[in-house]
Amino acid sequence: MSTSVSADSNLMTKHILLAFVSLGLFAQAQSVDQKKPVAKPIGAIVPTPPKPHGLGLKDGDRFIFIGDSITHQCRYTQFVENFYYTRHPEMRIHFFNAGISGDRAQDVLNRFDEDVASHKPTVATIMLGMNDGAYKDFDETLFQTYAKGMTEIMDKLDALKCRVILMSPTMFDHQAWEVRIKQDPKYAKGRVPTNYNGVLAYYGKWAQEVAQTRGYQFVDLDGPLNEITVQSRKENPAFTLIPDAIHPEMDGALIMAYSILQQTGETGGVLGTGVRLVRGEWKALSPLVTEISGEPGKNVSYTVRQSALPWAEFLDAPLGTKLARSGHTAGQESHIVVGLQSGRYDLKINGQVVGTFDEKMLGVHAEIEELATSPTAQQALKVIAINKERNQKAISPLRGLWGNQKGLLRKRNDPAFKEAYDKWQAEFKTQREDLQKLAEKYEDEIYSANKVAPLHVEVVPSTTPEPVKAGAKPAATTPLKKAA
Repeated sequence: MSTSVSADSNLMTKHILLAFVSLGLFAQAQSVDQKKPVAKPIGAIVPTPPKPHGLGLKDGDRFIFIGDSITHQCRYTQFVENFYYTRHPEMRIHFFNAGISGDRAQDVLNRFDEDVASHKPTVATIMLGMNDGAYKDFDETLFQTYAKGMTEIMDKLDALKCRVILMSPTMFDHQAWEVRIKQDPKYAKGRVPTNYNGVLAYYGKWAQEVAQTRGYQFVDLDGPLNEITVQSRKENPAFTLIPDAIHPEMDGALIMAYSILQQTGETGGVLGTGVRLVRGEWKALSPLVTEISGEPGKNVSYTVRQSALPWAEFLDAPLGTKLARSGHTAGQESHIVVGLQSGRYDLKINGQVVGTFDEKMLGVHAEIEELATSPTAQQALKVIAINKERNQKAISPLRGLWGNQKGLLRKRNDPAFKEAYDKWQAEFKTQREDLQKLAEKYEDEIYSANKVAPLHVEVVPSTTPEPVKAGAKPAATTPLKKAA
């Protein structure tokens, strides 16, 4: 698809493509009736996106999230920030949130110079469309307005020499919508979102083709949310990641963050090393392991120089972490000890028992990234807690100020309001600067807390009894008599 938004676009072609997308790919998410056949798209050709090679972020990069209320709510953005804070403690990346509730592409343009360009971003994500389609069936005029606004935003970012990552709008959950408006009819606010999940899918496919044309990376957020919803409803018909139909909750936001990281090539483990018994002597599996000692086959201790912390989101988004397997695939932290005698062993880090494993598990890899007993997980959780406070006390209030600004801008040309508007502008600037300074203070705390010191690892025979497996009968302490 061309980036042109001329009025003579082929309307029929757009509606046909929209029908393929909405009926074929996403109709399942609107119904939990698994007996009905689902139409599949035919003849649609989707260009193969370039293979992601990671974002290649460097020290000093200024990363901005541009969007609407889904960005404003500081959920998926916080998870992405946490990934980089824990994964790259050696370099400082500055994050900025530029989302405002209710925003369309034109709203972003209205505040672009003050709220985006002023931060001198080097990397930007753009996720818009949820409001641009106006919560109704496909409207050509609305789409052309969206495409025009998006194109202008991209042109402005290109002029700043900012790397751009286009993202599809997220899923609209029709089933959750029906549940919500039955509970609270006023929530509809006159909106009739016929086929809206499909409309957003069309907007996303437009963004995908534009990204390919302009050489940007593209992230599909709509697809993973829909796919997980469809599959999960086979087991639980009431399942949803988006209870209000529009704004993903924390587990849905984790799926979004994981999709961004995975599709841009950023996922992977933080540690996978240890020791191996070679001709009766413990040997390091990598240069990260030093100071090895211990009895061959019986116990071992060593120092490991780990450079990153696990992406430990298992407390804030337990279901999202499980569904995405984000701990395993985006933050795996494994210790390996090959050559132990048969038995159960305690894995200790810095003198603290992290977990108990048998020799087979240790011989393959003992994963600890989701164990809260691990000192590295505890350190990661501390970093995450600081960033959560940063978002709650600085970023979210700052975005609220910008939301107020949007409403007041509509009155600025009213002579009767001018004096009050000018006064508020002065207050807005002062409050904005104060909150930005507070955010920077939290950033300093984060980069003080995220450094990983060398870890002392011990693997010793466990003194704790093996737990009884579920359903297993306890061993008899005396011989059982036979029935007479």
